[in-house]
Amino acid sequence: MLSNWSQLRPLSKLDQLAETIIKTAFILSENHHVVQSYLNHRGAHFKVENRVGDASAKASASEREVDILCRQINIEKTNYAFVSKSDLEQGLRNDLWIGLIIFMDGDKPTKYLFPSTVWNEPNKLFTDTAIKHSEYGISINGETIHILNEEFAFHKQMRKI
Repeated sequence: MLSNWSQLRPLSKLDQLAETIIKTAFILSENHHVVQSYLNHRGAHFKVENRVGDASAKASASEREVDILCRQINIEKTNYAFVSKSDLEQGLRNDLWIGLIIFMDGDKPTKYLFPSTVWNEPNKLFTDTAIKHSEYGISINGETIHILNEEFAFHKQMRKI
């Protein structure tokens, strides 16, 4: 298995790999089904449907579906990822979730998941800036990585979808 993520070229390969990792996690889930992939992913890369549980029984198919937008951080190169506000045609919403993969040389990729609505209340981890570009950011440092690990680990958040 490749573990020198920072050497992968072109850099867009990590974006593709992050999307594949997140999508595969949902495909392997017994509770979820990948419904649709978007060719033009302004706002989302794919759609996931919750197939079981109380939410599934009481809600219509459209209410059980969420859009997933994928981002990655190669920690050897940067500690920041962003979502351009212009890419969120429908804005922040409860049915848009962000799948984040952190790549660190020598380690397996780490998966995180959080609702786009985290940017309604910006903080040190989830930033909202309009200084150079209008974007929502994900800023990783020694303090914020603990928040990610405790609150937004993929397996914990996946249950909320």
